[in-house]
Amino acid sequence: MQKLLIIILTLIFNLTFGQEKIDRTDSIITKFKTKLNDNGVSDFLVIKQITYGIKYIPDLNEPNSCYTNTAYFAIYAFWSNGKKSYVKKFDNCGEFKTLKLSSSKPIKFFKSNYKKIKSEKVKPYQIISTSHGKDGLAYKINSFQTHQPQRYFWFFTKSMQFTNHFDTHNLTTEKDKPNLNYKSNKELKLVKLNAICEEIINEFEDNNMFNRIK
Repeated sequence: MQKLLIIILTLIFNLTFGQEKIDRTDSIITKFKTKLNDNGVSDFLVIKQITYGIKYIPDLNEPNSCYTNTAYFAIYAFWSNGKKSYVKKFDNCGEFKTLKLSSSKPIKFFKSNYKKIKSEKVKPYQIISTSHGKDGLAYKINSFQTHQPQRYFWFFTKSMQFTNHFDTHNLTTEKDKPNLNYKSNKELKLVKLNAICEEIINEFEDNNMFNRIK
């Protein structure tokens, strides 16, 4: 049984190897944008969640699993059409069925704050060095951690489109190594919009509501 499982996994790896060298994100968003525009929708936002360097281990018994030899990513699009709002998920392996939202909060928040969202940048995790230079002054330095989850954003309106992104490590802080930008980062409209969307995403993911289109 173990040998058979190894053979199956090897075949899956060989079939997918070489097919995911190019990031399909732009292609996914472009095709989806065309579909929305054809339906009269011009304002929408897209969030891409990815953690580089972390090996994604699929569940062989889960129909919504994705077999990938590259970093696994999930893309979530939010939009409204009339009085109804929706979210749709994509990943390395394809797309999921569209889900209706009970609230239009993501799009309303974006449209009300797009100018700040466009210009805001999440500042790095900044700390004060415990060492001092020759002049006796303490210097501010940035703290980095590899393989931290990343958030990438695409925003679309009738008149413009723009992108933004941040490293989730920069939204954290530690008691013995406080992040000097922690409070200001948390107040950014971009970060607040992400929190609104992630609350919805996490609820749907936890309840297994995203179902892959076969």
